[in-house]
Parts: sequence; C-alpha cells; structure tokens
Amino acid sequence: MRGAILFNGNAESDEWLVRAAAPFLATSRHRDPAVAAARRNLLVTAGWADHEYDEAHVKRALNAAGFPSVFEDGFDRSHENLSLLTELDGVLAEAPELAEAFRELRRAEATARRFYLEHNAHTIDLFRRTLREAKSEAPDTDLQSLLADMTHPTGPRALARHALARELRRAFHTLESNDDHLFELFGDIERRAFDAAGALYHPAFRAAKERLEARILSASNIFLFGGRLDLLLGALRFFRLRDVFVEALRRGAQIVAVSAGAMVLCERVIVYDDFAETPRDFQLYDRGLGIVQDIQIFPHCMERIQTDDPDNLAYLARRFRHHACVGLNQRSLLLLDLSPRRAVSVGAGDGVYVFGPDGRKRCHRAGEEVAIS
Repeated sequence: MRGAILFNGNAESDEWLVRAAAPFLATSRHRDPAVAAARRNLLVTAGWADHEYDEAHVKRALNAAGFPSVFEDGFDRSHENLSLLTELDGVLAEAPELAEAFRELRRAEATARRFYLEHNAHTIDLFRRTLREAKSEAPDTDLQSLLADMTHPTGPRALARHALARELRRAFHTLESNDDHLFELFGDIERRAFDAAGALYHPAFRAAKERLEARILSASNIFLFGGRLDLLLGALRFFRLRDVFVEALRRGAQIVAVSAGAMVLCERVIVYDDFAETPRDFQLYDRGLGIVQDIQIFPHCMERIQTDDPDNLAYLARRFRHHACVGLNQRSLLLLDLSPRRAVSVGAGDGVYVFGPDGRKRCHRAGEEVAIS
C-alpha cells in the first residue's frame, strides 16, 4: 500500500491537529495524478452527531495550512464532508425494513455488552483480590512473574504463592475468553441482521454506499475525527466501508485519525468504561474496521491509564495481547507507513508510549521507530 496513517490520541483542538498534520499532508502519495494534484481533503465527522457539518473552523485551518478552498457551484470541492451520518439517516428513513434491522442489531449489541460487563465485573474483582493477596504473601512479586509462574514452588510460603498464581491465570484466561466471545458474537449478530434484511441489495443502501465510496476514493487526504464512538463506528460498519478505505490507502491516500477516529481503524475497539461496575478498567467495546491489524490504540493515554503501575501495564498488554498496545496523548503523533510497514513517533510535543507484557512503559520520542510486531 502506498498510503499512510497519522494517529493522534486526543488533539487539544481540531485546528492544532490540522497544523500538526500539515507537513504529513503536504506531498501527496496518491498514484492517480489528478487526485494527487487536487489535494482534496475529506472530513469524516459523524462522531460530532448533530454537529456533523460544523466544520468551518477545520476548513479555515486547512486554508491557513496551505490547502486553499476551490469552489464549484457554491460548494467547497477541496474540503468535502463525507456526510456519513446524514447518509445513514437518509437510508433508514427511506427503508423502514433496514431501520428496524439496524435498531434490532443495536438492541442485541447492547444486551450482549451488558452481560459481558457483568461477567467481567465479577472476574476482574476476583483477579484484583487474588493479586492483592499474592503481593501480601510476597511483597516483591509482580503480575508478570505471577502469570509466568510455571515452576515447582520452593521456599517459605511458596505453595500459597503458587496456588494464587494459578488462580490469577485462571481469572485472566476467563477475561480473554470473554473478550474473544464478545468479538465473535458481534460479528455473528451483525451478519444475521443484515442478511435477514437484504441490506446489501437494497437500492437506497446501494446508492448511498456508492456516493460514500466515490467521496473516499477521490480524496487525497482523509480526516477521521473523534467524538461519539458509537455513532461513528455504527455508520462505518453499516455501510461496510472497510474495503473502500483499504483501497484508498492502497492507491496512496493519507489518513489522519484522532481519538475515536483512531480507535475504529483497529481490529478491536477497547474503551475505558466510566460506568462499569468495576472502576478504572478497559473493556472490549466492539469490532473495529480491522484496517490496522498490529496496533491497539489507547487514546487519552495519561488520563485513563495508570502508566506508573507496572502491574497495570502488564495486565493491559497481556489481556489485549493480539496487538502492540500503544498509548497516545494530546500531542502524541504516530506515523504508520504501510509499505514498507514502519511506525515512527513524529510528535514534537509528546512521545508515543508502548506497554509491554513485562510491565514496562517505553516512550518513543520524535524520530524514533516504534516496534509494532
């Protein structure tokens, strides 16, 4: 793939994000000379809900960064909104059968998510109590060594430590199993919902999808903004837009993804649930688009992760073991080149943080490569 993705955790403002991304966007990689010359910017603002079209400040920032507006028939053709949420609302209004299928899907997802959180609340509580007891037995021990405790116990209180380590691993495997189950369940109920409604062959759906794909493929640069994760991800998944984003990247499009916009590109969307029964914990929220297979993005890094606690970092990296766990802050910028595949920290104001199963936090400053495999 010729394209690249610039990730940010939670920009202090949309204007700052545009300024920070300007050097990345200045030279197009697109293989289509006409698209490269036009340097069209596509704004994906579905996460802004009712404010989807309140993007005038973004356009002003793009103008100031060297991307002038070009008007045709009264419309800014250089900076176009994907109109993702508007297209979704239009299809659901025109096709009641698809609207009912979509509502039923959301109800089923909410039910599955509720039971998942209830299962996890008990297991996480048990896990934490077991870890506290293990550390009281051996204050110098840590989660990494406990989870790796496969040796024959020796010394005073070794048997108790060994038993607690076994219980920790059992609880951990339950959490991993719950995550995998929910991930697979979401895929199953989505397929059932859309197969039953014939969504892919409904004329209103097909027409809207074609418009969305045309906008994506004609853009040199794509901004995936944050906001309401549920709205953004729900609309992207409804229109099955993963493949067209992959094709855009293959042709050389560049994506700037921030906060929720960064999360949806991952295979799994992991969120910090402020309302969970067990506080201060991360849970699987949904399947992402799976465009980025080897990175798990955690935005708002320092706000939501106890990064000075090695046990917490080891827990995070091991539980979400499928990918490299990468934390990003307001001024963290991670540039992922897709061919050859290479990730580099490029933010001047902050680094990119990688959490390892050993409980260590590795900060990569501007210019440093980030290991992602």
